[in-house]
Amino acid sequence: MIPFERTAIGAATASFTELERELLTDLATQVIELLGEPPDAEFAGIGGGGALSTDPAIARLLPDAYRDDAEASREFRRFTENSLAARKVANARALIGALAESGEIELGADTQQAWLRALTDIRLIIASRLGIENDDDPHYGDEAIGVRDADLMMRDIYDWLGMVQGSLIEAIE
Repeated sequence: MIPFERTAIGAATASFTELERELLTDLATQVIELLGEPPDAEFAGIGGGGALSTDPAIARLLPDAYRDDAEASREFRRFTENSLAARKVANARALIGALAESGEIELGADTQQAWLRALTDIRLIIASRLGIENDDDPHYGDEAIGVRDADLMMRDIYDWLGMVQGSLIEAIE
């Protein structure tokens, strides 16, 4: 990846290799599949009014609004969950759309924000799968015992996505 740079008109440009584009597209597609389209949303446990999802990734993307008040959380979820999930799907689609044409991308202000949100969502999903709750959680080292290779690879992807996101933030600022 050639990091994001700000243009004179306020856009952010970057360049991704084919492999990076495929990875980002695949990860954003997984967000869409996880949250589902409106008819699939209830199947995924997203129905606007139910309890917090039992899937840790969905629970991280669509958390309880009131941790100490299940009834208030359920009511809040009833009015907001479907639209929040739809916005997350739209952000993932914006990321995919920007990568569709070539490795050289230029993001306008709206697309920059969609990318930041989509990258955050992808990182939250990966973090939930790896058991990362906060920045103090240990990084896996090469000598880690009992850590699966797939987890090490996902941690590398998680860290790389953070670098992509940081690059975009720097270009925006």
